[in-house]
Amino acid sequence: MQAIFTCDDAGASTAPRALEAFDAVVDWLGSVGLEGTFFWVPKPGEHPEVHYETWAAHLDAALAAGHEFQLHGLTHGTCLEFGLTQESTRPSNPAPFEDYEARPDYFRREHSVENLTAKLREARDIYECAFHAPPLVFRAPCFGMCANAYAALHAVGIYHSSSRGLDPTATAYTITKDPSKRRWAPDYPCHPWVEPPGVTEYVCFEDLTLSGVPSEEYDDRLDLYKSELEHFLAEATQKTVLVFGTHFSAMYATWENTCRLLEELFDWLSGCGVTEWLTFADHVSP
Repeated sequence: MQAIFTCDDAGASTAPRALEAFDAVVDWLGSVGLEGTFFWVPKPGEHPEVHYETWAAHLDAALAAGHEFQLHGLTHGTCLEFGLTQESTRPSNPAPFEDYEARPDYFRREHSVENLTAKLREARDIYECAFHAPPLVFRAPCFGMCANAYAALHAVGIYHSSSRGLDPTATAYTITKDPSKRRWAPDYPCHPWVEPPGVTEYVCFEDLTLSGVPSEEYDDRLDLYKSELEHFLAEATQKTVLVFGTHFSAMYATWENTCRLLEELFDWLSGCGVTEWLTFADHVSP
């Protein structure tokens, strides 16, 4: 089975620790022999030139190491930038729902095809200035997506998305520690599908390191990963691709534990037949 290591929020912050965390993940990927796909925020509340100048050397080093970048929203200023987040994320992240429910008319206007197309055109243009090629894949911030966002993606020539999380209920368990959420409860199928008017959606396997990997939770977290992946592999089809989600800042928060856990997990996945790791661009390019 093919697998894609993805890592969110490249470019989202120019803070020194964010850059340090990004570089650490790039180096770690090299040490384990993987080429990754980083989802890049093109305009995170800063002037694009300042943002790019700060990140340029770090992006160049990652590209030289064989990694790639795809598009992660425009500003990532809100989880509602491109639509409402999945209902199953409410227990661990209620704020977007509270905001949406307080201002439904505002967000209906914000999420019109016209508004979302304009955002995506701006994001695409900044991306092309940075990487000298158009983006091939889009990921919405916080997996906040709507039907109009798919129409807007199609309108700007982006035909692949990874903007849906497979099982946010499991992620909620790692954040809330509610044992009732430690279960397989997928929101979507374990294989790609096409959203009208013609955007292929690749569901993302949840980032179960999002709240870090404290030492006292290491064994439980590894067991949860394996349990979720066993279900995923059992439901896989010939079209299935394992899109593995991470966030470099979250990884860095408990760096030694997270690296050890992921290395152990990837060895286990290899024994399960997941042996071909590639970038998103390599997968979707003709």
